[in-house]
Amino acid sequence: MVGTYHKEWEKILSYEALRFVASLHRQFDALRLELLERRKKIQKAIDDNRLSLNFLSDTRQIREDKWEVAALPQNLPERKVEILGTASLDFLKNAVESGADGIIIDLEDSLSPSWENIIESQIFLFDFLRQKNDSNTSYQPLLHVRPRGIHLWEKHVHVDGKPLAASLFDFGLYVYHNAKLLVERQSGPFFIVPKIENFYEAEFWSSLFSFTENALSLPSGSIRATIIIETITAVFEMEEILHSMKNHGWALSVDPRDYVFSVIKKFRKSREALMPDRSEITMDANFLHAYRKLLVETCQKRRALAIGGVSLLEPSVIYEDAELFEKIKFEKERDIALGMDGCIVNHPKLVPVVREAFKNVSREAITEAKEHPESLIVRPEDLLDFKIPGAITESGVRSNISLLFMYLSSWLSGHGAVDIFNLKEDVSSAEIARSQLWQWVHLEAEMDSEIPFDKELFLCWKTEEKELLKHLPFLDQVDRVIEEVVLTKDFVEFLTLITYEYL
Repeated sequence: MVGTYHKEWEKILSYEALRFVASLHRQFDALRLELLERRKKIQKAIDDNRLSLNFLSDTRQIREDKWEVAALPQNLPERKVEILGTASLDFLKNAVESGADGIIIDLEDSLSPSWENIIESQIFLFDFLRQKNDSNTSYQPLLHVRPRGIHLWEKHVHVDGKPLAASLFDFGLYVYHNAKLLVERQSGPFFIVPKIENFYEAEFWSSLFSFTENALSLPSGSIRATIIIETITAVFEMEEILHSMKNHGWALSVDPRDYVFSVIKKFRKSREALMPDRSEITMDANFLHAYRKLLVETCQKRRALAIGGVSLLEPSVIYEDAELFEKIKFEKERDIALGMDGCIVNHPKLVPVVREAFKNVSREAITEAKEHPESLIVRPEDLLDFKIPGAITESGVRSNISLLFMYLSSWLSGHGAVDIFNLKEDVSSAEIARSQLWQWVHLEAEMDSEIPFDKELFLCWKTEEKELLKHLPFLDQVDRVIEEVVLTKDFVEFLTLITYEYL
């Protein structure tokens, strides 16, 4: 069964394409559900102090053995600067004109997943891959698609009476329509795999890729993926994740925003993970530095590419600030100094900024695995050092509440990437804001005024911030969502699981 349907969608929602997507559901959905149950058990163990995160003893042999990911296609260009956005005519036009090495189409954090947005995105991708290059150059950026995570579902499509996993729908439609064309061009298909929490989930994606290659008669290993390391549990299993995907994986990427959210979420009941105002969380934090450093070391060891993520300071489309651009350039230069092979931005005008950062950096291409000592360079305690200078302030609390009102109002209006306070925000920023509020309320965290932040104070300030933003659409629905995700006893795993019901 499929939801609302328009005649012009027929080329995407064809019978053959939907039959292929249904085959993915029947083959993989039971395993997907098992993986989600595994996440719950791990979280319960962390909540009950029965699990301390560390490198896995059972997989030590994988970390000590000599192996590499599958060799990269020789014709691929560098991935120094890639630009992330949603599949719209304006974005794709600006992305191509920016001269970025790659374009990442985000069907997850940057997209409000209304039925129309999801299908229109697939149509834009279909048409973009078939349009003629009107320029006089052979320039063609690599195209990467980031499907939704395995925790989400697509409520408009059911298979055998059950809702289809959003990840299988996004991946399945795109690969069915475009994989053979991309293989012929020796340019993919390439994916960005989000929200992985352990190597079992990497095995899921690798099996999905292999099944698809066989089903669509694609060469083995033709589907390649960049895996985003954006959860605190995955950071301890990076080598195992690459090993599980060594025939399909070719890069690991950082995502600082989602990673901060993951830390707060996983250690929500721990005072050791109490962080100050969101504005005080910068890339200087010890745990963020250790995370990026270990990712680079892992990639160098296994001949994979290390890709730096979108900055915590990404400016909005309409905002230009020389000082802010200089800060971002400094951040990228620091990532390059760590050994990153490329960076991601979400603003076309940041492409030359990052190119400038690369200009004076001379690094040899990775041609052979680098030798590393057996002892760990990055220690578990480095990854778990969440101490950040700063305080929880009234302005910080109000900023989180205000951001939630503004972002969720826009999200319910169909816009997933939003300009707020001169920064480009997506759902990861909203996740940090609401998870901080939940943790501060439930642990009654002390503010700089020495007053504990409790339920009553939250409700008071929420009411005041709502009044200031009464012009926004869907305000009452957003108000209910904010109150639910902050005050509920059991932490809601993902904000989008609640808001999707209102969309």
